[in-house]
Amino acid sequence: MFVGEFDRSVDGAGRVALPAEFRERLGTSCYLTAHPKGYVSVSTVADFDRKAAEILEKYSRGEVTEAAVRKMGKGSNLVSVDKQGRITLDEPNRAHAGIETGGQAKLVGALDRLEIWRPTRYDTISDEDDVTEPNRVWNDT
Repeated sequence: MFVGEFDRSVDGAGRVALPAEFRERLGTSCYLTAHPKGYVSVSTVADFDRKAAEILEKYSRGEVTEAAVRKMGKGSNLVSVDKQGRITLDEPNRAHAGIETGGQAKLVGALDRLEIWRPTRYDTISDEDDVTEPNRVWNDT
């Protein structure tokens, strides 16, 4: 499981150090995917392969379009975890998430995946997560 929040620096080459507990789960490589909500999703190879197999199965049954399959393929890439426990966020992923080299990133555990956010974006979404509707009070009299 991926849990917790971590502030990390992004070096000039776009590398970000993973927390030790995440490195162990990811192993020597992982998949990066530009998530539509504006962050980079990091998945284990096994989880990504499972999700890819699911979407291909749905495609074969006509439940998703060819475009959905292509979107998953073109929006993802396999990266290595280096000996220092870092991954490199390539330019397209950094641009997608608004993360700058020499800047900061927020790494957030989301149980089955790791999310890499621009800190200000994460602050916004985190504030929105805390907003809940009050429970309805019924007056049945």
